[in-house]
Amino acid sequence: MISVLIVDDEKLVRDTLANYINWEELGADAVYLAENGVCALELAEKVQPSIVITDIKMPHMGGMEFAQLIREQFPGSRLVFLSGYTDKEYLKGAIHLHADGYIEKPLDLPEISSMVRQLVCLCLREEAQKNPELFFYHGDTKAALLNKEVFTLTKTDLSQIRALLGTSDETALLLAMHSLCARIRRCEGTPPDYVRNVYSQLGLLLESAAEFHGAAKAQAAGGAFVYMTAQMECLKDLENELLRIAELLYEEIRERDFDPVSQVNGYIQAHFTESTVTVDGIARDLNFNTSYLCAVYKKKTGQTINAALTKARIERACELLKEPARKLYEVGACVGYTNGKYFTRVFTKETGISPREYRERHHEAK
Repeated sequence: MISVLIVDDEKLVRDTLANYINWEELGADAVYLAENGVCALELAEKVQPSIVITDIKMPHMGGMEFAQLIREQFPGSRLVFLSGYTDKEYLKGAIHLHADGYIEKPLDLPEISSMVRQLVCLCLREEAQKNPELFFYHGDTKAALLNKEVFTLTKTDLSQIRALLGTSDETALLLAMHSLCARIRRCEGTPPDYVRNVYSQLGLLLESAAEFHGAAKAQAAGGAFVYMTAQMECLKDLENELLRIAELLYEEIRERDFDPVSQVNGYIQAHFTESTVTVDGIARDLNFNTSYLCAVYKKKTGQTINAALTKARIERACELLKEPARKLYEVGACVGYTNGKYFTRVFTKETGISPREYRERHHEAK
């Protein structure tokens, strides 16, 4: 069990470290807080922390004195000094105590996270050396934590996958995911919980992409995978399931992309007379994600769904205006415009003349 003890007399610092760092992702099982060295020492005797992050200048018992006692009583604990002071004497003290890290305030959370992850891995490797029967994922990969290489998921990794999910290039996406999974396999020193978290993040990306593309099966599978990562114990199973969901996503995209434009056009012809028709409603009734459907329709037709809907309405309005018995507002209502003034404005914008002028010209032409 990896436990972290945070010692700082500033409540804001303690709360920031406790609440804005994903300790579970970093491999820490428990995080304890103390406001000074005296309280921290009492707490340390109970929890025997793996990692201690302590401020240097504190009331009752200074950080250096506290750290000295920690070194004597818990020589295996990893020690990180946290302070806004850059005095050389403090630095000398940290070196003398063989501190594992020194971080200056104001807090740099990514820097602290990176340092903690490295220290967690050191603790795990030391534990594995003491207990050679340790197995990664309960026996799937023996003593993998002894390897020094640790995988880190970068923003670039996530950006690449996210960008590929926005395209129709299935081969490129699967290749990128294969490459990422291979890197994870090579970094055998990566803590199991962090690996699961990585796959969970990738699963969330797939789930989000599936929702965008209106791929219900892949969306459900992605959501289930995110939940399952905490229970899955075999690294290969995680990889296989992730890739299976990616393939399912593109399979659904191919099926749904068969002819979405025809589906939209058919819907418009059947419903354009209804005043309640909206793009969101069309997407919902056709079981598509709105953003995805709009993007596909615009790409294939060069116009928006709203433009197509308006065109269908105005074309029908032109036919109805040829009937002199119909009042202008009645024509508008027949094609989905309940407001006569709005109908006139839209008609004029689309044709260049008002409904009344259109009717008059038609009669003159006869």
